[in-house]
Amino acid sequence: MGSVQEEVLSSSAADRRQLAMEVVGSVLAVAISLMPGFALAQSHGVVTPDQLVWKLLIPGVEMAVVSGDPDKKGGLYVIRIHTKEEVKVPPHWHPTDEHITVLAGSFLIARGDKYDASKLIELKPGGHSVMPAMMPHFGLHRAGNVVEVYGEGPFAPHFVNPEDEPDRAK
Repeated sequence: MGSVQEEVLSSSAADRRQLAMEVVGSVLAVAISLMPGFALAQSHGVVTPDQLVWKLLIPGVEMAVVSGDPDKKGGLYVIRIHTKEEVKVPPHWHPTDEHITVLAGSFLIARGDKYDASKLIELKPGGHSVMPAMMPHFGLHRAGNVVEVYGEGPFAPHFVNPEDEPDRAK
């Protein structure tokens, strides 16, 4: 027999009960710590395009929340952005990393705190960009494009030039 098994068999009934309680406690602690992951894995959500609620992001650009809460710090979010016309996105930055995937059309993006069309890199459907937190960048939405943006909240664009803030831009 192994030494652990011999020790358990030679121990008193009280010691065996104590060991059993410790094992049960450890198993419960692990199960409780895994519950949120199991709950998340067991939930299933479906969002169809007709369920999206669109709101103005900047003039000419609309966004809709697909999942999560883009305003919640530390929460994960997925949003869709689309345009009906070509729209320049002024230089701005976000407090967290921004992941951008083009679903339809064309989106151009570049790093920098001044809009410079010669720096723009075109992303077509399936193209993806990760913009690090605090990195100033700008873009150009082509007419009819759809992009999906996801990351950790908050999704909070801070415009380099205060005049470009959506509530001030007319």
